[in-house]
Amino acid sequence: MAKHKNLEDYLFNHMKRNPKRKQRRIFKKDKGWVVKNDRPEEYLGNPYFYYTDDEVNKYAHSGGMRRAQEKIAHRVLELLELNQGNSLLDIGSGPGYTAEVYRSEGYNVTCLDLIPKMIEKAKEKEFETYVGDMRNIKEIFAGHKFDGIVSVSALQWIKNKQEIQKVAQGIYSVLDKNKPLVIQFYPKSEQELKETAKVFTQNGFHGEIITDWPDVPKNRTIYLVMKRD
Repeated sequence: MAKHKNLEDYLFNHMKRNPKRKQRRIFKKDKGWVVKNDRPEEYLGNPYFYYTDDEVNKYAHSGGMRRAQEKIAHRVLELLELNQGNSLLDIGSGPGYTAEVYRSEGYNVTCLDLIPKMIEKAKEKEFETYVGDMRNIKEIFAGHKFDGIVSVSALQWIKNKQEIQKVAQGIYSVLDKNKPLVIQFYPKSEQELKETAKVFTQNGFHGEIITDWPDVPKNRTIYLVMKRD
């Protein structure tokens, strides 16, 4: 990726727009939007504390959660632009809602999640599964290469810049050159979004930020759409 004096200007100028989803440029002169409500990743800090066995069972049997995750997964595939038949790593796969969509569209999916009970649910659906932390991807998948990597509703649990850097470096190590990465997540603020995108662009990726429904906080959905250098 060519060097730019202002990384925010680079991402600003590489935004895609979809009028059906009312996308807009995500960067503004001011500090931007901030989510007012507290989320589990903020007051608990660790997904282990939130995803108890009871919570996992509720999640795995929730029709509303399934539909929401499937909708995001289809959008991820729109942005991924990867041919069917390719290998796909699903980071933070949960019980396999998103993975089922990817498989139904012809991808060879591998599931990774930190919560063993989540992976048990995904394994029941006959996916190749791994229990592990996204910060340890390089070690978990040493010697592996994937044609594409996706992640839905997981990266917001990582708040520390150095730890996000470990995630980015791990993904870089297992993703083939010039292959796509799509991460959907829920940053607390526009500033957190900028900082996360910057970490990835500083660690071997180039791309853009896509925001669906940017002016409707309840529906705002954010994607990092990138490729490995």
